[in-house]
Amino acid sequence: MKNPTLESRRARASAPRGASAPARGILPRSSRAWRGFLACGIILLAAGVARGSDTQWWITNQAADFTRAEARGVVVRPDGVAELGPRAESWRADSLGVIWAALPLPDGSVALAGDRGHIDRWTASLGVRPWVRLPVGQVLSLAADGTGLVAGTGPEGLIYRVGAGGDTSLLARTGERYVWAIARAPRAGWYAATGTHGRLFLIEGGKARVVLDCDVSNLVSILADGMGGVFTGGDSHGRVIHVLADGASRTVFDASEDEVRALAFGPDGALYAAALSSPAVSTSGGGAVLTASAAGSGSGPEADDDGAVPLSSAAGGRAVLYRIVPDSSVTSWWTSPQNAVFAAAGDPAGVLAASGNRAGVYRVTGANAASALFMAPQGQVTALALAGGAIYAATSNPAALWRLGPGRSERGELLSSTFDARRMSRFGRMIWFGAGPRVALSTRSGNTDPPDTTWSPWQGGDVPPEGARIESPPARYLQWKLALTKPDQQVSAVETSWRVINQPPRIENIIVAPQGQSFREGELQPRIEPVTQNLPGGQKVEYSISAPGAPRSLRSLPAWARGLRTVQWRTTDPDGDALKFKVERRAEGATDWIKIVDDLDSPAFTWDTNPLPDGRYRVRVTATDAPSNAVGEERTVVAESPPFTIDNTPPRIAALNVNAESGAIRIEGEAEDPGGRLSQLDVALDEGDWRPLTPDAGLTDDPRAAFHARLPGIAPGEHTVSVRATDFAGNVTTRAARVSVPRGR
Repeated sequence: MKNPTLESRRARASAPRGASAPARGILPRSSRAWRGFLACGIILLAAGVARGSDTQWWITNQAADFTRAEARGVVVRPDGVAELGPRAESWRADSLGVIWAALPLPDGSVALAGDRGHIDRWTASLGVRPWVRLPVGQVLSLAADGTGLVAGTGPEGLIYRVGAGGDTSLLARTGERYVWAIARAPRAGWYAATGTHGRLFLIEGGKARVVLDCDVSNLVSILADGMGGVFTGGDSHGRVIHVLADGASRTVFDASEDEVRALAFGPDGALYAAALSSPAVSTSGGGAVLTASAAGSGSGPEADDDGAVPLSSAAGGRAVLYRIVPDSSVTSWWTSPQNAVFAAAGDPAGVLAASGNRAGVYRVTGANAASALFMAPQGQVTALALAGGAIYAATSNPAALWRLGPGRSERGELLSSTFDARRMSRFGRMIWFGAGPRVALSTRSGNTDPPDTTWSPWQGGDVPPEGARIESPPARYLQWKLALTKPDQQVSAVETSWRVINQPPRIENIIVAPQGQSFREGELQPRIEPVTQNLPGGQKVEYSISAPGAPRSLRSLPAWARGLRTVQWRTTDPDGDALKFKVERRAEGATDWIKIVDDLDSPAFTWDTNPLPDGRYRVRVTATDAPSNAVGEERTVVAESPPFTIDNTPPRIAALNVNAESGAIRIEGEAEDPGGRLSQLDVALDEGDWRPLTPDAGLTDDPRAAFHARLPGIAPGEHTVSVRATDFAGNVTTRAARVSVPRGR
């Protein structure tokens, strides 16, 4: 069971309890005073997104909503009203993995055709017990034969006669693999619908002859027309074919779906055909198997031709019940809420349809009007039979026989589907609409889907229409259970309120970028805007600096950029709330945090550290989800960065000696940075470019570095030698000396 639709609280100012309304969506519950005002505009409002702090409502108020539930002894009418239904009893069929057919016998028992050659028999006193085992893989079909029956089998395509005492005899060989359905023919004969060549056989005197050979793989359904002929339906093309008593045949309906799985006459005399868009049964691999589209959870055991029914690869699909008046009209009468209909049968009140991939029995009483008589959490209802005013429904995966009726249930239960709030939530009130002074409602909650033993126990009791408080603890999932015990009790809607519990945001990986690093041209350009100066006498001069011609790392940042520090962090919020941030800083050893910026929207900030004293610091980031939550329910988290260094003091060149020689200049000296570490030494001659200068130790990783170098190829004459020292924070100092290079001799 998956998530039901989340719905807004509908406007009911003038509507009686149980009345339906078209508005659906997620909205806060409106007050009773202005529901009527919302009635005209609630469809538009429903398109909005509810905030986590809003109270929301899970509403079950339509027939489609109730059909997601499990129902025993409760019928859900076409108008979406739940009331006491037929009494429901069940008996397990432990020896079977699948039940292909069910047949009432004259003695009041019911025969069940299953896998591994089994025909079991149910009696009211003993339940389901093994009865006959045929030497075949699967018993696929049954038909009444006096006090006994005939059985169609696979994968050898044999037909057996079984007497009332359990004696068996081979009636006929079809030469096909599967006998999917059997119907009475004139003169004590039988019609057999077979596969895998799509042939209809007439069995007379122990001989089988083909009366219809069509272009389908399997003829899977059959229904006697009462005049010596039959209607039959197959897979591959979804056609209903009428074979007359004289052997003539014609197609009376060609459905857009792929398979006609079941046929039945309704009380109005019309023919009803259940058509599926995906095959309910596959014959791949040499054995008959329920497909994945029909088998749902696939809880049945694995097997081969002689075993229970595994799953094939088919999935998805839909099931439609068509009303056919031969030579007149065809109407799409009802679409099943499940994706397969395995069996159909007419009863005095309508047409019964048995569904999978969740087991269900529906009574279709009109166009698009069906009552859910029985709904189970898993498996399929694969066969139907009527006897003595009761409905017998055989289920597979797991195999069991259910008897619905003939009497009315004295107690019925409706177990809702599992509601998923998607986040941890608290639950408020539960109210219901319908008839009767009280109904029994209980709830349970948990954090797994489907429910398991970790869920809370059922809690609740008799609830008046005005509702009661939900006692189940906060959780992600919620489920309710409705119990009816009186004929006058009716429930048209159940509504439960819930509200997300705000979860705190998370801050991870606060990073403070190193000072004076990671800047490259294109990201941080020197200021090149013109500068104007007024000279004495009124003359005005304008200065400008050209941008560098070639991209390269900036070895010397502009003075205004050397103290810029960028802080960034990663943040998440489980509820998807909008966040605001505050950034503070504190010197190591200090006690007070000093705000840098507040009310920040993005998880990054750059600030100027030039005014700060040199030293070690930390940054603290505070995140709050207050913009998305009610007052007092906001959550705040705080995280600190690792310590980092602020160094705004430039290094110094403590010594610089420059000596000239013929055609060269020798330099030596020492640079130091008492407050940090040196990063780069450079030397320049006259107006030339800066060139790296390697210290004597080979690395600039120490607060003090001695250096010496020889500059060759120097022209005679006066020159200026400049040495530049840069520390790790990007601070720069320069020292120059003049020297005269002599002419060579």
